[in-house]
Amino acid sequence: MAKNNSYLHYPDRPAKLTAAFARREYQKLVDRIEPAEKSDKPDSWLRLFADWDALSSYIGSEAARVYYKYTQDMSDKELEARDRYFSEKISPAISKLNYALSKAFLASRHKQAIAKRFGGQLIPMYETAIIPMDPVNTELGVRLSLLDNEYRKLTAQASVKVRGEKMNLYKARSLLFSSDEPLRKEAYWASGDWFIANHKKLADIFDKMVGFREHMAKNVRLDSYVDFAYKSRGRQGYGRKDVEKFRELVLKHLVPLNEAAMNKQAASLGKKELKPWDVFYKPLLTVPSGSVPVETQIQKAQALFEKVSPKLAGHFKYMSENGLVDLETRPNKQGGAYCIDFSDEGKAAILCNSTGDPDDIRTLTHEMGHAFQKWESNVIELTDLQWGTAELAEIYSMGMEFLSLPFMEIFFDKDNSRKFALDKWFDSVYTICYVCVVDEFQHWVYDNPGVSPAERDEAWTGIYSKYLPAIDFKGAEEYRNVRWYGQGHIFSSPFYYIDYALAELCAMQIGLLSEKDYQKTVRMYLKMCKLGGTKSFLEAVDYAGMRSPFSEKLIKDIAGHVKSVLV
Repeated sequence: MAKNNSYLHYPDRPAKLTAAFARREYQKLVDRIEPAEKSDKPDSWLRLFADWDALSSYIGSEAARVYYKYTQDMSDKELEARDRYFSEKISPAISKLNYALSKAFLASRHKQAIAKRFGGQLIPMYETAIIPMDPVNTELGVRLSLLDNEYRKLTAQASVKVRGEKMNLYKARSLLFSSDEPLRKEAYWASGDWFIANHKKLADIFDKMVGFREHMAKNVRLDSYVDFAYKSRGRQGYGRKDVEKFRELVLKHLVPLNEAAMNKQAASLGKKELKPWDVFYKPLLTVPSGSVPVETQIQKAQALFEKVSPKLAGHFKYMSENGLVDLETRPNKQGGAYCIDFSDEGKAAILCNSTGDPDDIRTLTHEMGHAFQKWESNVIELTDLQWGTAELAEIYSMGMEFLSLPFMEIFFDKDNSRKFALDKWFDSVYTICYVCVVDEFQHWVYDNPGVSPAERDEAWTGIYSKYLPAIDFKGAEEYRNVRWYGQGHIFSSPFYYIDYALAELCAMQIGLLSEKDYQKTVRMYLKMCKLGGTKSFLEAVDYAGMRSPFSEKLIKDIAGHVKSVLV
């Protein structure tokens, strides 16, 4: 054992975390349950809970550090082995013990005193999580993790050729923002051809995932994986019927608006209908490709965040100077972008796939919104409550995208800054519509777990056409059918995606409020960041003085604002 005082939790730790060590430490906690419960005072339970949180922070942070390094280079066999060790050995070693602690907390006569001490959200959070946490599903969880890793490796190592240049899928996607239509079309077809060529592998992975997830739901006596997923996501205050109603409101108010905007976009391209390779290029709004070289992005982002909030700029400066910001895309790097935290150090890190294109700035500000929330919520003693549920977390990321818009002249000239800001409103409406495609598709998949891959592809196509009717796939129908295989959330984080739509409506409110009083809105944002997970999603929205994203009046008002600006 060696002591490292740079760690907030478990400064006395082994040189390498092992499953045996994790199991022993968790068992020590479980052994303390009975005497703590017998005590007339809650003091023993309070110490037990704090020690439990510290151990979880240590183990979770170690796993996060390995994952961060591995996703930076998924060809590294040593990092892959270390990442797998956590999912295959450490997680199974502690799952039963963690479950025992959770059940004991919920059954404890001292639970109200614990919640009073650490936060009232603790009890509903554990009540929601307890069923998906059941160790009866530990082995299935390991198998799902291996399949997820297989999917991520396959897509990270994918290589396509566009105009003779080999590139990864993320780089190819960035070409869809180009003003060069033949280039856009070639990049679109190259990526599509890769998914068609790998269709069977991807479909087989997903088919196994669906089977395992359905089995997990049955193991805990739930009707379907949909119920399991809602509990796993920690959703409180709303359920499946509310989400169905939300999608109906999107169909009613936002789909027609998005269709009108896309028709206008097609006209600006001299076309009657928008082709799939034209979706991300808008002649009236798109900022030229390559306008923000990756090597300039850190410095300019620092200047941007100084304008938003010097306090937040301090967080970014620390991160960029300490290897916690990984921007540039490269071979074998995991696609997409994410923010991760190392709670035992009180730190956050981000990974992006920047290519020098304007969309990089949207992604960077988005992921930094997550990171800012983490840094601000470090004041919360219990690390369990430093992060909120996903739909709450996405408010901070999407909200930062809107709060950054007034300062885009740091990156672009005046005209392109205006275009970038307007495009953000257009993109938000499109995003909500597309999110509903993914969400309805996932509900269909898990309501019909026994269907064939071909039937899933057909269902995707029908749902896609319902929410995005303005896109003409004539001659490219096969590419639409396989589009969903590139949406990693469907594989790795089922039912996460609707959180983006709910949060986007809240972020759009932040955008509207900032236009009226910018500094007041930033103060509200910072106040929300400090909440972490101490309130549920809808409680936090109300706390900030915003309207619920389930409100039809809000959706109508947002649609009206966007229509006045864009259509």
